[in-house]
Amino acid sequence: MKYLILALTLSFVCSCKQTNDKNIRLVTVDVAKDYQPKEVWLQDIADIEYIPLATSDSMLVNSTPSVVSDKGIAIRGGKIGEILLFDKQGQKLQGRICRRGEGPEEYTSVIFNIVDWQRKEVFIADFTSLKVYDFSGKYLRTLSRQSIMDLNIIDLNTDYLLCSIYKEGEENPYAPYFLLSKEDGKIDTLSIEIPRCIASNRKILWDDGHTSSAYGILPQLYNCTDKIWLTDVALDTIFVMHPDQHLEPVMVPLHAPTADQEAPLLFFRGMNDRYAWVSRIPRQVTVKMSDMAANREKREKLYMYDRHADEWFEPIYRNRAINNRETDPKYIDITSAPYGYGLIQLNAMDLVEAYSKNQITDEKLKAIASQLHEEDNPVLMVLKFKM
Repeated sequence: MKYLILALTLSFVCSCKQTNDKNIRLVTVDVAKDYQPKEVWLQDIADIEYIPLATSDSMLVNSTPSVVSDKGIAIRGGKIGEILLFDKQGQKLQGRICRRGEGPEEYTSVIFNIVDWQRKEVFIADFTSLKVYDFSGKYLRTLSRQSIMDLNIIDLNTDYLLCSIYKEGEENPYAPYFLLSKEDGKIDTLSIEIPRCIASNRKILWDDGHTSSAYGILPQLYNCTDKIWLTDVALDTIFVMHPDQHLEPVMVPLHAPTADQEAPLLFFRGMNDRYAWVSRIPRQVTVKMSDMAANREKREKLYMYDRHADEWFEPIYRNRAINNRETDPKYIDITSAPYGYGLIQLNAMDLVEAYSKNQITDEKLKAIASQLHEEDNPVLMVLKFKM
């Protein structure tokens, strides 16, 4: 493992030195800039496929987004703590896990779950542990008993999870990234160092007039189902991690947050060969506790980049398949699909209503909607982005 870490360190250094290589499509974004709104028709940017999820008493799902891969579809079930594993057509169950409880082989909640389709294992994190189950729900082992709220954990390969750990307020250099063995929970720290913790300074204003401070920490890792990016803002760069674990710089903010103490922080939201998505977090933020409690806190705008046009804009998504503005999506889920794909979940109730009003113009979707009932599971709209 020490040789792996050394190789990763060397490739990290080499990647940093090659940012001017003409083959590296480095994207630069002015995080402080406001970009103009632009209507984006889904059918213009992607080829569309629809996957209806089968519905039965044993296959009811909630509104949590699915995770789609070429091996199957994972989604939270209708019962608390339930995870359903569909085949890739969304019609049959490959597995079901529902082990919520207080016992040593159970989880108290599902903070997140990772499915390894090759190992046929599901990694489930509650607040205090990371446990492993097979597709039938049988408990296999516990990998970690560390507070999950301090960690980012994503799937790396068949042997390891890639993790990062938060150190709020840390002023000294530290290495946040490490590998976690899927077999025995062994940890191997990667020699990727950041100079200090960088976060937005959040001032919370309470109803009685007093204030308190908190950190607004951005994710150190971002992934789709088959690609990983290192996104800690203290790196001053977004890096993609390739399967051989060498790093390549793919995006930089115009003003580096390590050098400019007032520069907004880049919130990376995904990319593919044609498009990229980002948001921003101001360095200084004041919020009212009453707004936070009522979910009225200001949401930063999402911006989209088109490499072909070399253009940044605020996307307003439109869907030609349904002639109803109320059903236009607010965002495209990039995390829950493979690289180059996106995902939108269509509610069965909305589709049934649109079909009854003759608002569905796409023939494939119309045929699916004609067979739906309002209480059915959702239909997944899979976008394969055009080049």
